[in-house]
Amino acid sequence: MSIATRAATCVSCGKRLNRKRWYYRNGQYFCKKRCWVTEQEKAAKEAAKPAPAAEAAKPLPASS
Repeated sequence: MSIATRAATCVSCGKRLNRKRWYYRNGQYFCKKRCWVTEQEKAAKEAAKPAPAAEAAKPLPASS
């Protein structure tokens, strides 16, 4: 695959993809496997966070 058809930098760290070995996973290009794993961990943390809008939409408990 030529450089014209793929990204020029790693999605995770921003390093230039000039080596023969690079990883293409989930529609994104990574410079090495460790960057791919790091990006997966970031995505898992983001998915685990509750949405702030859902927290604000909860009604307050009535105090008696």
